[in-house]
Formats: sequence, C-alpha cells, structure tokens
Amino acid sequence: MKQLTPMDSHFYYFEAPNQPMMIGSLWLCDQSSAPGGLVRHKEVLQYISDRLNTTSFFRRRLEQAPLQLDDPYWLDDENFDLEYHVRHVGLPQPGDWRQLCIFTARTMSRSVDMERAPWEIYIIEGVNNVEGIPPNSFAVLIRFHHAYVDGKASLELTTAMMEETAEHEYGRRDRVEVAERAPTRLEMWARTTPRMMSQTLRSMKAGWTVGRKGLELARRLRDEAKPEQTRVPKSIFNTQISPHRSYGAFTWRISELKRMRQLCPGATLNDVVIAIIGGGMRRYLSHHNVLPANGSLVSMCPVSVRPSEANTDCGNLISAMLIGIGTDISNPVDRLQAVQRRTAKGVPLAKEVFCDLSNAFGDMIPPYLRAFGAWTQNRIRSVGRFPLFNTVITNVPGIPGMQPRYFAGAKIVNVFPLVPVSDGMGISHGMTGIYDELNLGVVADRKIVGDMDTYIACMEASTQEYQELLHALEAAHAQESEQQSLTAISQSAAQTREGETRVADNNPDNAVARDKASASKRKGGKVATTPTDAATSDVEPARSTGTSR
Repeated sequence: MKQLTPMDSHFYYFEAPNQPMMIGSLWLCDQSSAPGGLVRHKEVLQYISDRLNTTSFFRRRLEQAPLQLDDPYWLDDENFDLEYHVRHVGLPQPGDWRQLCIFTARTMSRSVDMERAPWEIYIIEGVNNVEGIPPNSFAVLIRFHHAYVDGKASLELTTAMMEETAEHEYGRRDRVEVAERAPTRLEMWARTTPRMMSQTLRSMKAGWTVGRKGLELARRLRDEAKPEQTRVPKSIFNTQISPHRSYGAFTWRISELKRMRQLCPGATLNDVVIAIIGGGMRRYLSHHNVLPANGSLVSMCPVSVRPSEANTDCGNLISAMLIGIGTDISNPVDRLQAVQRRTAKGVPLAKEVFCDLSNAFGDMIPPYLRAFGAWTQNRIRSVGRFPLFNTVITNVPGIPGMQPRYFAGAKIVNVFPLVPVSDGMGISHGMTGIYDELNLGVVADRKIVGDMDTYIACMEASTQEYQELLHALEAAHAQESEQQSLTAISQSAAQTREGETRVADNNPDNAVARDKASASKRKGGKVATTPTDAATSDVEPARSTGTSR
C-alpha cells in the first residue's frame, strides 16, 4: 500500500458535489485505420484489459485510515471490474463538435465512486460531423480523480492506452496480475497509531522547513523576484461555482507558436501561449464590460517537479507560480514582454521555494486537521471572497514526435485536456500537444461562462492579433535581408572592379603601351611605329583588357 501525500490528500479532502476534482483528456479517433475499418465494443474492452496489464495503477482504490485520523492509502482492488469503468455511449446527432463538448461538460460535472478505482473511460460513438476527422469516428473521454494523478502522471497513464501500430495482439499478457489483500482493521490501526505518535516530531521538522523557506520567500520577493503587482483583482471568475460545466477547445500549430517567439527575444512557447490567453480573456471581459481596471488577472501556473524516473508513479509532484497574464495591457507585444519577464522570475521561485514550502506546510498540519479544514471550507465557501488568483493555466507535456498513435486500431487524431475548476476559480485552461499541434481545453462553470463559443472566439482573435504582428515582422526581416543581399552584391562588384584594375595595371603589355604613350607626349605626340609595334599596341592591349573583364 502507498499512502497519499499531503498534496494528494488535498484534492481528496476538497472534493464536493459542486467541485468534482477530476482531470482527464478527450481523444478523437478515426476507426477507418483499424483492421476491417471498424472497432467493436468487445474489442475495446479486450484492448483496454490488455493495456491495463502493463501497469497496476489502474486497479488502485482508496483504503481509509481508522476514523480518518490519517491520510488514506492506495490499495489494489481485489474486486476490480473493468466493465464498470468503461462505458459505451452514443452522441446525439448530428454528432458535431458542439454536441461532443456538451457531453464532455456534463460528464465533467460529476465525480467518481471513491470506493472503486477513481477513473472512468467513455467510448463515445456517433462522432459524424467534427471537422478534421471522417464520419463514423468515435471519441474517448478518460477521467481521473486529481488525488490519483497530476497532469504529467495522467499523461503517462493515458499513453499506456496507446500503441504505435494499428495491429494489436489481443489476449497478450506480459505481467502476472496479483491483487493485494485488503488489510484488517487491526492492521490499519497498527499503521495509523505509530504515525499519530510521531506526528509531533514530523510537525516540528516541517515547521523548521516552513520557517526557513518562508524567510527565503520573503527575501526573494523583496529582491530578484519582486512582483510587479501586489494584489489580485476580483473578477467574475472569483465566485462560488455551480455543479454545471461548459467546455470548449482551440488548436494552434506548434511551428507558428515557435515563430511568434521572435516578437520577444528570450520568450518561451509557454510565454507565447500565456500571452495569447491573456489577450483572449481581456477581449472576453471587455465584451461583457467587466474587465478589472486595477491590474492584470493573475494565473496559477503549475510547475512539474516530477523527476523522470517517477513519471509512471501515481500522485502529485507539482509546485506553482502566480503571474499576471497581462489582461491590463492592450499592446500584444508589451503583454508578451511582461509575461516573459514575470515567468523568468516565477519558475525558479516555484521550483526552489514554493515546492518545499507547500509540502512542508502539509506535513506540519495533522491529517485530521487538514480534513476538517477542507470540510469547513466546503461549507462556508469563502475562497472567492479573497482571491489568490483568477484562473489556472497549465501545460501538460504532450505526445512526442510525429509517430501516429492508435487506440484499439483506431488512429488517434487529436487530444484535448480537461482541468477542474473550484470555488474562487471558475475557469481553467489546459494545454497538451500531439503531433505538430498544441491544443487548448477550457473548462468553466456554466453559470459564469455560458457562452463558451464567444470565449473561444476571443482566443482565436487574440491568436490572429499575434499572427498579424508575426507576418509584419517576418516581412520586415525579409525586406531587410533582401536589402543586405543587394548591398553585399554591390560591394562584391566594386571589389571585383577594383581587382580588375589592379590586374590591368600590373600587365607588362599595358606597361609598354603606357611607356610609349609617355614618350609620345615628350616628343610632341609623334612616335614612329613599325608594323610589329602597331600590332602590339592595337591588338595585344585590347586582348589584355578583354581578358580582365
């Protein structure tokens, strides 16, 4: 058994009917690539069963500590039922993108049964009218509880469902599946009691770390990481949320985003995306006349601190940075420069200070007090009154390379992320890449963002704004490069002519002609020449001159 960390348990304790802590992804699959051009549901079940054999993480469920005096544990479920977790549904016709987003939003409005392994897969048939994929395709919606995985770990688990070939070997088993025996209550007390007795020592150690990292945080905030904005403006997103969701998505070309970095030397791809989102949110809030006038919206941007050797582990290994995303800046280039400047200060702070500080703070407080605090907060719901940030923007590492990926023989055409919202943060932005595209997935409270199409249109307009600036910059660079080429050609031609002149001056025949011309001038311009001399003076110099040219 593996115990939840304080950060994992945070997502478990803050679970509420109005804020299910679920993350996931939406896949669009073209089944025409499958053998026979069709994927049947029984084949999907067999495929998932085969792929789950590669890891035991999908079989884990929660085992509570006695009287919930300690954080829960992950335990392999000896009664695991695959058909409970894999659901087969049909999309209402015409089976377009709007219907798919509505179904996704409704599904993300619900939590999962925490007495079972906390994940679900929906096989959605009837995707017949979505741009970019052929009719008779299907979608796959995968959901995990956030206590189970963070964004990077969820990617590793979802890629376990993918293959690099359409030809799946059904029935293959590479690992022997052994379910753990559920511990008795006495055994759970034997685990919990020593931890309760050692809680004071753990709190003292964590308190020392909190004090040390707190002082370092205060020092950095005064010096190199001093924030440009000292307060978070209250926006329409900072309120109590309802149980209902809306969902939308947008796609960028990664190559174009990389070119946009030219607008601000030193900017990263993440900086460009954050600036685009900041511009889109500015447009949306201005459209509704609710743009805060006293500063920029602040985003919480998770920063992964997961080492490469822990990529396939469950749980959350993340830190976070809080940055202003420039919604108060109308000029797109100035906004990108501001974002680049702020993230350059925020990332080191998140990795070197916030990570240890948040983990130590969770260790310092006994689990039962953390659980009671979350229970109290879920009932008084006061987070939105004192916002620490306005939204979340997270970039989950995508599927690397251009190698096609398949699910049960169907080619995976696209992947869109899903990130939860909570009280005080009514909208979230998740990004992930596949092939040569970066996809934005927006989850929002439907009461706050009921016009998701308008919100996505604002993101598109913000993207076009940066595209126009990029095209103008590239045109200016091309013109400048052409001018430099013409200048180089002119200089080269001048150097060639100068070289030709030096060669002509050093030619012996030309020297003889010049001597004779000088003698002619001294004698009054009359020089007697023989036929040979005439040939030498008339023909040879001309041939010499022609050779030089």
